Amino acid sequence: NKLTFKQNYGNELNFVMVPTLLIAVTAYAASEMFNEVFGMSISTILQCFVADEEMFEGDERFAPSSLAGTIDSTQQGTKKKKKVVPDGGN
Repeated sequence: NKLTFKQNYGNELNFVMVPTLLIAVTAYAASEMFNEVFGMSISTILQCFVADEEMFEGDERFAPSSLAGTIDSTQQGTKKKKKVVPDGGN
């Protein structure tokens, strides 16, 4: 006599929150690892660009001009923002 899955294991899963929390923690850990790798790659690209800019001039540079243009426009955008300095209560 064959028993179905529900007849055998129908009452085994009484609390849904434990598997849900386990999956949520695992997903969070995986996303944090991905973000760490992504952040490290961004930092590495910027560090290599700065080293390339310091070591080589003009056409000898390895970095594409589009990257230099992007970084220059980003620097100009941050310079345009006003810095608010608190006056210390005076």
